[in-house]
Amino acid sequence: MPLVNVHMAEGRSSEQKKALMNAITDAMHEHIGAPRESVRVWIDEFPNTDFMAGGELLADKQARLAAEAAAQAAARANDSSAPVPGQ
Repeated sequence: MPLVNVHMAEGRSSEQKKALMNAITDAMHEHIGAPRESVRVWIDEFPNTDFMAGGELLADKQARLAAEAAAQAAARANDSSAPVPGQ
């Protein structure tokens, strides 16, 4: 009986988690020949404030990436409204 425990930060929908667990079950069946009904998969979720990688909390990284994406979107919006030379 294969047992698969997934650890991940909170924030995925029930549909996403179900799809992940189905894909893991399929992979265990396909790659090691485990009968689907014998595969056990469960997810342990943790808050984004309870995980750090490279000295950066996941919550801080998510906020930083969101700010960077917003700045890039604003820069693109500003660039598209600027006059094009020669027009």
